[in-house]
Amino acid sequence: MKNILFLIHITIIALCVFFVSTYSSNELLAQNQKIDAEKKSKWKISKPGPPSQLGVTISKPDKYFNGYTFFVSFLDEEAKLVDMRGKVIHVWKRETGAHWHFAEMLPNGHVLVVANERGYNVKRQGDQRVFELDWNSNLVWESFVNGHHDAERLGNGNTLIVCNGNALYKELSETPALYDYLQEVDAKGQVVWEWHFAPHIEKIKKLVGDISPVKPSGDYPHINTIESLPDNPLVRKDKRFSKGNILLSARHISVVFIIDKESGEVVWAWGPGNIVGQHEPTMLENGNILIFDNGSGDQNIPNRSYSRVVEINPINYETVWEYKTEIPEDFVSYVGSGNQRLPNGNTLICAMNWKGGIGRIFEVTMDHEIVWEYWNPFQERVYRAYRYPSGMVDKLLE
Repeated sequence: MKNILFLIHITIIALCVFFVSTYSSNELLAQNQKIDAEKKSKWKISKPGPPSQLGVTISKPDKYFNGYTFFVSFLDEEAKLVDMRGKVIHVWKRETGAHWHFAEMLPNGHVLVVANERGYNVKRQGDQRVFELDWNSNLVWESFVNGHHDAERLGNGNTLIVCNGNALYKELSETPALYDYLQEVDAKGQVVWEWHFAPHIEKIKKLVGDISPVKPSGDYPHINTIESLPDNPLVRKDKRFSKGNILLSARHISVVFIIDKESGEVVWAWGPGNIVGQHEPTMLENGNILIFDNGSGDQNIPNRSYSRVVEINPINYETVWEYKTEIPEDFVSYVGSGNQRLPNGNTLICAMNWKGGIGRIFEVTMDHEIVWEYWNPFQERVYRAYRYPSGMVDKLLE
């Protein structure tokens, strides 16, 4: 009898433990499912919108690089320079009816501008021009080339410009299409060097594999960045990275590539499978290349759900550094945008924020901490932005 009572007692205890553990497991499962649902819901949210307060929203003077930030509001005809508090301290302006697509400040306080009457319209040929204004917005130089997206003033005073024009390449398309080419123009407006993209497609394919074909509308391959390589430590190991060779970004084929300035040959290329629709690759002092990887812009590659900034070693193609948010979808800027490595090691990021968004410019440390943030108070998108050292600008303000 005692043995039977003992067995009943043990059975009751076991059943209690079973029901309690089952309830606890079900409760824990329900909690986990709720957390997962909340997380999934959060990931579906598009990039956070601008805060109620525009202008400077984050400022950590002990960590940011002190200077002045230069930018152009989308479809505007002026450039602004703001201090670290967001106060506009200088404006360059020229009203011609041509929107300023790209602009940058030169060391002497002049600005180099790429303007186009129809802004981002794919058929950009029209009122296209590249010009230079002095500190007081007086016209210094102008060239009516078919320029778009980017230009760079060289050390010899000439200007490298991304251009486009209709052409027929029967091996690529049965009808004429809009193709990119490059020009170097001197101070008198004379073209002293020219390079066309289309004849080099097969070489690029050999380096990176298949790329997106020409669209019926053209705009191929949509080169959005041109940079003459600076002196760098890679030259001693690899002549492909020689000073003066040209670094380019082709958005519609997701390729970053370098051409030898003298021969015109494509000597290095990278991108497909790693980046999508990128902007503003720039070579750093250490020879690495910093790239704004938009995550959208190539017709043959599905949009990625987020954007990022990536630094790669061009010798071994390894990722050295990357900026993206903890929830990747919290950082999305599919069009325009750019990046600049600052002297203190931080990175200035310009998120154009397409589709009605407001341009956001922010500075991050190597550990991804945001130490300065500025939402365009003029409530427009921002294609590119640059930070200039205080010492450089203060002399101009005297």
